[in-house]
Amino acid sequence: MELKHNENLYKEVLRTMSECVLIQEKSGKITALNDNVEKILGIQTESLTEAIIKQNHFIREDGRRLHYSELPSSITLEQGIPFYNFVIGVKRPDLDTKWISMNSTPLNINDGHAALITISDITERKLTKNALIQAKEDAEKANMAKLDFLSKMSHELRTPLNGILGFAQLLEIDETLNEEQHDFVQEILRGGRHLLSLINDILDISRIETGQLKVAIEEVDLLTIINECISIVQPVAKKKSISIHNQLDQRQNTFVLADPKRLKQIVLNLLDNAIKYNRDSGKVMIFSYVKGNEQIIHIADTGVGLSDEEYHKVFVPFYRVEGTQEEGTGIGLSLVKQLVRLMGGKISVISEKGIGSDFCFSLPLPHDLKAVIRWGEEVELIQEKTRKDEHFCLLYIEDNQSNMNLVRNIMKSQPAYTLFSARTGKEGLEMALSEKVDLILLDLNLPDTHGYDIFDRLKKLKQTKDIAVIAVSANAIPQDIQYTIDKGFDNYVIKPFNVKEFLTIIRETLHSTINQNIPEDKILSTGPHGEQAVSAKTLQLSLKDLKKLKEKKYKAAIAMHFTDNDFSAAIVNGLTDTFEKMGIEVVTVTDAYFNAEKQISDLENIIAKKPDVIVSLPVDPVATPPAYKKAGEAGIKLIFMDSMPEGLEFGKDYVSVVTSDNYGNGIFAAEVMGDELKGKGKIGVIFHNVDFFVNNQRVEAFEATIRERYPNIEIVARDGITTPKDAEKVASGMLARNPDLDGIFAIWDVPAEEVLATARKAGKNDLVITTVDLGTNVAVEIASEGNVKGLGAQLPYENGVAQALIAGYSLLGKEVAPFYVVPSMKVTKENILTVWKLAYRQDAPEEIQEYFHYFN
Repeated sequence: MELKHNENLYKEVLRTMSECVLIQEKSGKITALNDNVEKILGIQTESLTEAIIKQNHFIREDGRRLHYSELPSSITLEQGIPFYNFVIGVKRPDLDTKWISMNSTPLNINDGHAALITISDITERKLTKNALIQAKEDAEKANMAKLDFLSKMSHELRTPLNGILGFAQLLEIDETLNEEQHDFVQEILRGGRHLLSLINDILDISRIETGQLKVAIEEVDLLTIINECISIVQPVAKKKSISIHNQLDQRQNTFVLADPKRLKQIVLNLLDNAIKYNRDSGKVMIFSYVKGNEQIIHIADTGVGLSDEEYHKVFVPFYRVEGTQEEGTGIGLSLVKQLVRLMGGKISVISEKGIGSDFCFSLPLPHDLKAVIRWGEEVELIQEKTRKDEHFCLLYIEDNQSNMNLVRNIMKSQPAYTLFSARTGKEGLEMALSEKVDLILLDLNLPDTHGYDIFDRLKKLKQTKDIAVIAVSANAIPQDIQYTIDKGFDNYVIKPFNVKEFLTIIRETLHSTINQNIPEDKILSTGPHGEQAVSAKTLQLSLKDLKKLKEKKYKAAIAMHFTDNDFSAAIVNGLTDTFEKMGIEVVTVTDAYFNAEKQISDLENIIAKKPDVIVSLPVDPVATPPAYKKAGEAGIKLIFMDSMPEGLEFGKDYVSVVTSDNYGNGIFAAEVMGDELKGKGKIGVIFHNVDFFVNNQRVEAFEATIRERYPNIEIVARDGITTPKDAEKVASGMLARNPDLDGIFAIWDVPAEEVLATARKAGKNDLVITTVDLGTNVAVEIASEGNVKGLGAQLPYENGVAQALIAGYSLLGKEVAPFYVVPSMKVTKENILTVWKLAYRQDAPEEIQEYFHYFN
């Protein structure tokens, strides 16, 4: 009776379920466990057979055909692999596509394989989702059309402004003007700069709305920013006898997480308003304090104040306070609010009519004392005055006569420069071929062709391909500027430009055409023999250095231990791209496939090609030294990446070693593991049996971080591998010995893929995997929230750039350090697209990006 009761209970439960529940045996037999077959699949229960189901047309979410053998149920029956929430489209003749979500779990029935299948109808949810996506795309198109219009208008306004502000700046330094004329010039500059500020504000708001404006968050000293801003507005405040009271403790630094440029923009805007809408002899007060995890900043004034109705509207774009005579468009505060929001803060105002206003905004505090990684294309250079014996010829290709006259007048004060000019692209090309030109200022909007076409033709011609080119344009859209720089332009100048900055850009471009765009960050790694690490940021070559290198027509070879992954390919790309800029021919790139004998043979072949430099990643530090010594004895300069052969001496046998901050990478991998396990559990470590100091540092850092920061996480298994393929066997053994294992750290991404495959076979869907190196497969896992939860990423392209620059140093006889390091980055799903672009100098592959399409 009890058995009968339980069966009836199970049937009642199954009957009440909204899902269709089936059992399919390996023979093909299908049994319906409830009555939802017809409701969800459109098939009558008594007609349910494998043959009937095969008559359906199945599709994936992207529209591709899904064969019956690829259904989760079929794979579960064949391989015993479970599936959860697998989305499938079912197309039947003369009917709309029905979307279902399928779960499939292996079962043992009658001593044979079977699958328990549950199917949910998600058609309505899928259609709603598609409608939302379409609406989002339509809104984005409208926003982009608006931004395109504004950018074009900005261009049209900036072009005449360039002439107005440029000539006004020349008049400003003209000592022959009388006092009244100087006042007139100041009025022109004041009005022009105000107009330029309005154009910038409108563009900034539009960029925020379309997601084009990005902020670079770093650890910023709030006190320094506030003091700088007060210094800027102080002259305006004095004219109205307004006193500014900075109540921040001048002896104590106050750090916040913010974009320094945008934070300065926020503070200047609020101070400007506090002065503008204040009474004569009024006050502005600035004070700040910590509240929770935020720094609160107040900028208060004793001005006209706002009514209850008004202060709810002041952050609305283009709203103007009624009754004021002050100039303005109502853009500033709207922009301030959006910038604060972009930096993770909030802003509000408390005000009383006739008493004054108190604008208050918050910013996040730095997370502990860890150094903030600063990224960007800014290059810090030591300003050097042009020597008297230096002379450069510049060519300006520009059709606007006013802009041409401006630059001509600027160059009159620069005896080191001779300026040629051309009004069309054709004329400019002819002049670049006929004259000895060091640098070209190229307007992008020419009457006969686009500046990009001229640039492409310059780079194809042997006589002009080495000339530095600066783009000059009124287009201030960030993505267009980035596209221009990525195309190969040496710099970009936005009209209207500041004369001093314009001259600085020209000087810097002439003296430093290759620079390493790597942030200065806290480096934790040391060299193979304890050498002090030097940031690769310090490496750069001047225009003169490049000319010397190109004259010699040097040759280089690249000897890798493995190239069939994203990391190694990016290193090679960084090397070859930079060698091309340096005029160094790459005669060969070899791949040893982790085989020391193969690499020794590769080196023999390379030596026969007589290169001047070999950049190499050794397979085996013990077996390969004789081959490298033979190369050194042949006069070939050796630069190593990541590791070095034993017994070789710095300065005698090799030039230098370049690697990533592997210790930092190990810390990042441990932090991801510790956070995912919430500080408690059992884990295994898969290390590299070969004695590479870079891999040793990863493991050392990972294990030390787990022990010190996560004392309740126990490392219960440690096993080594010789090749990446060993990792699957090692991981299987770990899981067999420790079935309750919560996580595994794999030494780099390729072994991590083997661990992932093992976890799937074992049904360990909750096993946390972390690693080092950002490869495509592990990146897909992170993006899809699979077993791999995060990692420590290297910047392989920048590694290649650094190695090439060191090769240039060695060929020029310049001094180098024994050990250079490129900083690492912590990767989780939240920042994976950003880090990928930094690591590989290109957007992430579509298979990674697709996991973000519905949410960005």
